Amino acid sequence: MIISERIAELRKERGMTQEQLGLKVGVSSQAVSKWENGGAPDVELLPVIADVLGVSLDGLFGRDTGPATDVSHTVIQYLRSFPAERRMMELHRLLTASMPGLGIPDRLARELDGLVSVSETAWFAMEDQEEPSYWMRSLIADDSGTMMMVTAEDFPLFFLLPEPEGGYKQNLAPVEEYRKLFALLGEEHALEILLWMAHCKADTYISTAAVAKGCGCSVEETERLLAGMVDCGLLASLDIQTEDGTTKAWQQKNGEALVPFLYLARWLMQKKYLYFYGWNAREKPWLTGEKNV
Repeated sequence: MIISERIAELRKERGMTQEQLGLKVGVSSQAVSKWENGGAPDVELLPVIADVLGVSLDGLFGRDTGPATDVSHTVIQYLRSFPAERRMMELHRLLTASMPGLGIPDRLARELDGLVSVSETAWFAMEDQEEPSYWMRSLIADDSGTMMMVTAEDFPLFFLLPEPEGGYKQNLAPVEEYRKLFALLGEEHALEILLWMAHCKADTYISTAAVAKGCGCSVEETERLLAGMVDCGLLASLDIQTEDGTTKAWQQKNGEALVPFLYLARWLMQKKYLYFYGWNAREKPWLTGEKNV
């Protein structure tokens, strides 16, 4: 395969237009078109073209360089080289280090290179605060999606949300379901009950009286709130037959989502724009399509 055919093939595989390839290499779209129609790039441009297309120089010329590297297998083997208790943090490090590869302009990527690492602490104290109370967050967003993270040992957070074809809105729940959930969590004692139950083993059923005692709430009010949480999908209930009749017990449901939900709520509520790194090139609205009235 001649180099003109190879450049065209690689460009199309990566979903790039001639104009996009030209911008990344530093030439016009007409120059790219000329390459792909039998011309040849200048020799000094070959390493740049190979880097942009993600291949070696041998690969750019279509030469067989042996079996392709299975990146997922490489990552798995790398993570397995660490003790089990460290693997989550090492994966966080790898994801954090991937930030410069997400389409950030070259100038900013060079500035970011070497800065992207997992620091010791995420917390920052304002002058009027006695204790650290704000996260030093990081954000990368464009029309393809968003990546939100805290790059710190004491609070590692990574939230990756590529935007699907058709937009984010198609996967949202109906507005009334959100309204019901937020109204419930806004009631007195409701969030305290949910947090108290999160301190219990996930597979444990707990009596209404035990929850009420743990949260300092009346049994009647506790049972009403617990029933509302079942209706919202936060808990599961079970009827238990005792010598005094039938009573209900309650168990966490979808508990794995509670901490991320509360973390993202705190992200949303933080009033200070404190970013270790932030790059937002999104131009279209976060939700596309017809507005809800």
